[in-house]
Amino acid sequence: MTRTRSGWMSCAVSLTLILSVQSVTFAQTIDGFSASRSQDERRIEEQFRAVPAPDSAREHLRRLTADPHIAGTKEDYATAVYVRDQMRSFGLPAELKEYQVWLNYPKTDPIVELISSARRERLSVREAVIKEDPTSSSPKITPLFNGYSPTGDVTAELVYANYGLPPDYEVLQKAGVDVKGKIVIVRYGNSFRGVKAKVAQDHGAIGCIIYSDPADDGYVQGDVYPKGPWRPVTAGQRGSVQFLFQYPGDPLTPGKPAIPGVPRLTLEEAYGDIPRIPVQPLAYDQARRLIEPLKGPVRPKGFQGGFPFAYHVGGTSDVRVHLKTDMDYQSRTLWDVVARIDGAVEEDRWVVMGNHRDAWVFGAVDPNSGTATMLETARAFGQLLKQGWQPRRTIILCSWDGEEYGLIGSTEWVEENAAELQQKAVAYLNVDVAVNGPNYGASAVPSLWKLIRAATREVKDPKTGKSVYQQWQDRAREQRAELDAESEARIGPLGSGSDYTPFLQHLGVPSTDMGFGGDYGVYHSAYDSFYWMTHFGDPDFVYHVAAAQLWGTMAIRLADADGLSFDYTDYANQIREYFDESIRLAKHRRLDSAIDEKSINDAVRNFSEEAMRLEKERQKLVADADKSSSSAAKLRRLNDALMGAERAFIDERGLRGRPWYKHEIYAPGIFTGYASQPLTDFRQAIDDRNLTAEKEGLDRVIAAINRATEVLKKGRE
Repeated sequence: MTRTRSGWMSCAVSLTLILSVQSVTFAQTIDGFSASRSQDERRIEEQFRAVPAPDSAREHLRRLTADPHIAGTKEDYATAVYVRDQMRSFGLPAELKEYQVWLNYPKTDPIVELISSARRERLSVREAVIKEDPTSSSPKITPLFNGYSPTGDVTAELVYANYGLPPDYEVLQKAGVDVKGKIVIVRYGNSFRGVKAKVAQDHGAIGCIIYSDPADDGYVQGDVYPKGPWRPVTAGQRGSVQFLFQYPGDPLTPGKPAIPGVPRLTLEEAYGDIPRIPVQPLAYDQARRLIEPLKGPVRPKGFQGGFPFAYHVGGTSDVRVHLKTDMDYQSRTLWDVVARIDGAVEEDRWVVMGNHRDAWVFGAVDPNSGTATMLETARAFGQLLKQGWQPRRTIILCSWDGEEYGLIGSTEWVEENAAELQQKAVAYLNVDVAVNGPNYGASAVPSLWKLIRAATREVKDPKTGKSVYQQWQDRAREQRAELDAESEARIGPLGSGSDYTPFLQHLGVPSTDMGFGGDYGVYHSAYDSFYWMTHFGDPDFVYHVAAAQLWGTMAIRLADADGLSFDYTDYANQIREYFDESIRLAKHRRLDSAIDEKSINDAVRNFSEEAMRLEKERQKLVADADKSSSSAAKLRRLNDALMGAERAFIDERGLRGRPWYKHEIYAPGIFTGYASQPLTDFRQAIDDRNLTAEKEGLDRVIAAINRATEVLKKGRE
């Protein structure tokens, strides 16, 4: 057939349109989904993201923060019932799960008395009423106290020990100040408060007072509440002093769920996980009264805080303190709420989402911004279910109790369901604080970095109108000038201090944590309230909506994908960085004689190469998923390998001296508190300058990497 010029032009235009459509289709393909299924997935996600609403999130938060709701109280139970009933109203089956755990409340107000040659003065352990904040006058607000502080009554000289970490005690020793038999006062920051209590106890102190210095989250940072978001002078920080770095959860049932029939440790046996000395928080206006009259050596380097006078370390008879705590310890009930959406194809594969619900007082930011976000996420799931959607895999939503005391609700549930979780859990997606400002941040195992970044490209940042991803990148480049156009904002490592800990570090379930942050100085105080949120954190509740959209998008992608969006090439590269950093430190300290760099290089290279092979196979199988029925069985094996590689980093013997923690790549350090100490045993041995432990730690890490490599390899067979 002879073609006319116009015919050729028409054909060319048609071809251009076809190529254009193909290009758009390719651009819209979602990782883990075939081209055709990507279109359905995108439609489902858009329907999901249209549901969360500011007014609804606001009402959830108002209800959840009406009363203080410390774990195990009737007010805490009321929040559990509220969350359960809301889930049910959205069409999600939801139940309460109870655990019987060891908790303390103060019987009476703790006593902190300043004793000097001039006077004896009792300090306040109550936070002042702020007239602008109506809930600050609630009679249900407890005095300042620490979870798992024992009962105690001590009187002794006072020593200011800065942040209360081992290097601070070394400075005191060099200055000739001994804390043995004395009470120490330390400031919050740089590590978890339980570490501060343990280090004080190990150095022979008989009591520990912890306060928030204005340099760290008070007036040195900016305007204080209610004028601004920072900690006012009368605000203290409650919190647990359990030794989380030893094990989280109920102190009396390590490794086992706190349910009827499970034997309990004696209190004496549990002292490996909780302090023996009384520990007490103070607001900084009261702490100033103790610190200002101190004598002795003047402000060693790094010891100066934000008060307008030179800090002395004390340790003399000029200032003595009477500290008394009277605690009511009992076995008390906690209530997790667990809701479930069964999968249509792989019901035995679980995507688990979690947020804790208990708070030291009202907890508008920590944790109930996350709870309100979870309820909006659940409401959106409910709308999808009504429209006929059912996920490929099961989604489980968990509202944890007792997190503030020591990740208790999540840990007990994980310990009770360990066998099933090891077999069935795809990933755990955690949100603790969902919102206290506009700045997105995330932490995760490296295999899930790709998933997080992809989800943030789909959600708009309410403040700028850009994607959350772009706002995140822009802010990272503002803060770090060395980042070039190709660099991406950092996703942090997972340490401890939130409910991903038992999933990742006890069982090896791939995990994430995320939220929107900002200026936030009322942590664990009576002023972390609905009023604070509506004036500073998220007045229009638009970031609660964005958090729900992100959280749900990640969950749906994991629940619906043909091939799970896990990338272990990122993991291999990150492990290589950790090794390089650790080896540099070991060489600097002349501790590298026990390091076999060839074994390290071989293990990481093999892991990286196998990760690349599996990723190539995953992409191929996903692309062919619509065309070949055999792809489904292969994808199932491949997906199981992607889940199982993280499990391979688990060493059932546990970490050195800390058998509950079993993950060889990620765990909190002994002194890092919430912060991660990657390659934990290896790095800890370098810090301890212990060559024997260093070699053992390195051998264990290499063995874990080799196990993970074999799991990935089997995923291609």
